[in-house]
Amino acid sequence: YEQGLIYRGKRLVNWDPVLQSAVSDLEVESEEEEGFLWHIAYPLADGSGALTVATTRPETMLGDVAVMVHPEDERYTHLIGRMVKLPLCDREIPLIADDYVDKAFGTGVVKVTPAHDQNDYAVGQRHKLPMIGVLTLDAKINAEAPAAYQGLDRFVARKKVVADLEAMGALVEVKKHKLMVPRCARTGQVIE
Repeated sequence: YEQGLIYRGKRLVNWDPVLQSAVSDLEVESEEEEGFLWHIAYPLADGSGALTVATTRPETMLGDVAVMVHPEDERYTHLIGRMVKLPLCDREIPLIADDYVDKAFGTGVVKVTPAHDQNDYAVGQRHKLPMIGVLTLDAKINAEAPAAYQGLDRFVARKKVVADLEAMGALVEVKKHKLMVPRCARTGQVIE
């Protein structure tokens, strides 16, 4: 099982898709880079509205297992425990509450992708969420994702996900955003 190399002992590691190897934290250099913050509508499963999620990595939404809000964010407390439809995927995911969420960042609604983010991994462990890895070891979209994205390089998939979200009317807005991007010191590749 290819993801087993990444999740040894259920611990996430830094993975360089070019080296095809785990990379020590000492070999990861994070630098601020220009990027984007995509705002995506996740409809409530009962059709009564939608939540807008802000993300810097729309391609990983294919592996989302929940969305979360801060437990004291009055904008959303009445929705905690409800289900949302994951855009582009044929599944529903829960809306959970966790103190990790920064109410002031983005929309205050965060997607949870435990297999692709260390902070989300910790949230997933606290809430006993499943992990859906959507990347192969060479950073292509795998069979866990919808067929339309399978086999695409992560950055090609990002463009297709964004285009498909826009076509279906789920892309609410795109803002320029500075973010810290982890890269392998040896190859310069973005770490997964």
